[in-house]
Amino acid sequence: MIWLAIVGSAVATYLTRSLPFALTMRPRLPAAATRYFEALPVAIIAALVGPAVIAPGGALTHGPEPLAAAVVVATVVWRRSLLAGVIAGVAAVALLRLL
Repeated sequence: MIWLAIVGSAVATYLTRSLPFALTMRPRLPAAATRYFEALPVAIIAALVGPAVIAPGGALTHGPEPLAAAVVVATVVWRRSLLAGVIAGVAAVALLRLL
């Protein structure tokens, strides 16, 4: 059973690392696939960070994190820049923790 887990993990790792190379070797992707792959990193980060901000440890938080997340979303929508959103989020958390 452990060998099945090791082989399964190896296959999954190989596929996730080789898939971008295989996809970029093709001459042109359809527009829908291009939009999907451009949005994928942001969606993955949101899926990983979102639950940790809203309910860390399974309980809803009332600290500065949810308000800072709203600041990040507003900044990214306004400026269309992830870097600006990160900077605004860090500044918002720092300022809100000082209060």
